[in-house]
Amino acid sequence: MRTLSALLVALLFVGAAVAPAAGWSASATQSQTAVPPAPRVATIENTTNHLTIPDSEVRTSSFNESGIDVGTAVAAGSTSLHQRHEAAAFESRFGRLDSEFERTQHIRRALSNIESEEAELDRRQQTAIRRYANGEITATEFLRVRSMVDTESRELTQRLNRVKSTAEIAPDYSTSDGMTTRINDVLGNLRTLQGPVGEQLTESMSGADGADVVYLESSTDAYMLATIDGSQYVRETRLGSQRAPNLTDTFAEADGDRLVAAVERGRELYPWTYQRQLPSVNAYGDTGIYRLAAQTSNGQLTFFLDGGTTNVFYELQHRDLNSVRTSSTETAFEEGLRVTIDQSYETGPLVMSVVEEDSSEPVDGTVEINGQPVGRTGSNGHLWTVQPRGSYTINVTTENGTEISVPVFPE
Repeated sequence: MRTLSALLVALLFVGAAVAPAAGWSASATQSQTAVPPAPRVATIENTTNHLTIPDSEVRTSSFNESGIDVGTAVAAGSTSLHQRHEAAAFESRFGRLDSEFERTQHIRRALSNIESEEAELDRRQQTAIRRYANGEITATEFLRVRSMVDTESRELTQRLNRVKSTAEIAPDYSTSDGMTTRINDVLGNLRTLQGPVGEQLTESMSGADGADVVYLESSTDAYMLATIDGSQYVRETRLGSQRAPNLTDTFAEADGDRLVAAVERGRELYPWTYQRQLPSVNAYGDTGIYRLAAQTSNGQLTFFLDGGTTNVFYELQHRDLNSVRTSSTETAFEEGLRVTIDQSYETGPLVMSVVEEDSSEPVDGTVEINGQPVGRTGSNGHLWTVQPRGSYTINVTTENGTEISVPVFPE
């Protein structure tokens, strides 16, 4: 795997007459045939842009409460034990082999197994996305699959790392360039099955602190998950149509360094972020997967570019709630209460408050959006949640039974 630090990339840009990047141009992308349409990377004023499913493709959207799921918790534990056992068995067997040929064959068998399991995880997730969008499974069932795919991919990554490290520290043995590329290929594919919301789902289903409520959108080949985690808004989005491993890697074909070309493509998509932090970049073997990551004053951004489409196909975001700017405010007065709804952007963070109209004392109450529970305002009368797409209705029921309904029509 090739890793280029943000500093090195910056020096490359300053030291070389690269405009806008080494060998990168829009025409290079346009020369490819059968490239899917570019995805929407929504422009968000004064903050990081984000990947989103186009309006015309969204098939489902819902808020979903997450909680203990014994079946998923047991399955996650079983997966962990199985992968650790397989890793230990590999190490034990490798240590008993004497010849380089036998060791190489042993590594190849282990990699073949890991590659097969990774491919099955990817198929399982894509099938769940399609079935959920088509109404064949429930949101709960989809989230269960997403949780397990995240868990199993993390355990497979640990197993892969143990295979790699065992080979690296073995005396009188070294892996070939082809073997190293193969390891990095499967590592890149596994990374794109792991996300912060998927991980929180597993924690919640296992009884640990995790996501209480998750907002979910899907199309037939894409999903977006968003939730509030303490003081952060957390989001993961995957667009399956933008991952095209069979197309030529445009960044690799560019004049100059492929990492520089990938970084410059990212600049076009996330200009606000680049003005504040140049991302680090990894290329995973020959997969055409490029992982770019940056941390700014308001959170973290990680996005994966596909060399074939040159587009983002997977994105992860952490956004500090104290940095969220209000784009519009809706205020309603009813039953002696004042409800204030501060919106940011579609599918972004939303904060609402319920107080006594006369005294401004905070009021605790349960909150629903479009009839789906999203939490309580609590003792401070505030609740952070996710703003759904389009118009919506917020319903609040206080402890004394007072009910308030506020329709919201974002501009």
